[in-house]
Amino acid sequence: MAYGDKKDIGFAGMKADSGDDRVESYAAVGALPFGRVVTANYIDDTVTLGGTGTGITVHTWVKPDGYNPKDCVGVMVDGVIWAEVKPSEIPVVGGAAKFDAVTGMITGATGNILKGSVVRKVMVGSFGKTIAEIQITTPRVFP
Repeated sequence: MAYGDKKDIGFAGMKADSGDDRVESYAAVGALPFGRVVTANYIDDTVTLGGTGTGITVHTWVKPDGYNPKDCVGVMVDGVIWAEVKPSEIPVVGGAAKFDAVTGMITGATGNILKGSVVRKVMVGSFGKTIAEIQITTPRVFP
C-alpha cells in the first residue's frame, strides 16, 4: 500500500474515527464480508449476515478477504464505522441506517433499521463501491 494525499477517506469495515467504541466478538456462521450488518445469537455467541441487526463487521488485516465460517468476528455495536452500500442505493444522510436483511448492505429508502444508528456521510470508495459512515449508539445489553 502506498501513502499519499489522494487516498480514500475509508473503506468498508474501517473504524471511521479514533473515538470511543465498543466491538464485541462472536463466531461467524458462514462467510462474512467487512462493513456489513450482522445479527448476533446471544445464546451461542454467533453472528449471521443481515437479519434484524446487532452491529457492523469490523475490518482486520489478518483476514484481508473477510471472515470465514467459525472465525472470531469483530462487530462494532457502538461507535463510528464505514459500511458497504448496496449497489444503486443511496442512504439518507442524517437518517437512520437501513440495511438489506439478506446481504447486510446499507440501503436507501427500504430495509430494516439498524437500531441506534445514523448515516453521517456517503461517498464512493475504492473500486467504485459506495460506502456510508454509520454512527451506532447502543446501550450495553446483557442478555
